Amino acid sequence: MSIDSSKRRRSRRPRPQAGDAAISLAQGPARQLVHGRQLVCRGYRRDDGRWDIEGRLADVKTRDVKLGGMNVAAGEPYRALALAVTIDETHTIRDARVEVDVRTAGSAACARAAAAGEMLPGQRIDALFAAETAERFVRAVDCPHLAELLAAVIATARETVPAPRPAVVRVDVDD
Repeated sequence: MSIDSSKRRRSRRPRPQAGDAAISLAQGPARQLVHGRQLVCRGYRRDDGRWDIEGRLADVKTRDVKLGGMNVAAGEPYRALALAVTIDETHTIRDARVEVDVRTAGSAACARAAAAGEMLPGQRIDALFAAETAERFVRAVDCPHLAELLAAVIATARETVPAPRPAVVRVDVDD
């Protein structure tokens, strides 16, 4: 017996959106949340034709902890970083800003990472960008958390900014 595709019922359940906890990967015995990392990136088209890509990373414990001589209450971030880049139509980074919540920086390297934004303007996001720039960026800032955030921001940029169009060359041929 075949089913006529025009008579199939479509599910009325809404599709899960990014960040939804609708998908459960857990199977097996009960478990208790101990640590959470939230990494969120968003891409915006600006009125001037450029794009802003923003990323935020936050780490949270579910119990009070003492990290680096600092007491952190359960549910409060003990690490918080943000990276924003502005990209033009050629996929060139025109501006970059890094913010690190110094109160919650995971290490001295993370605290110094705010200056890392100066390395990115002028860099073009192409096939070699991730390999070359990210490696140099990681060595320079010595903050693996910012490197992780950079990778996510660049992936978001690739999804947000249309591929550059090849230049059109016009050739006039004399008859």
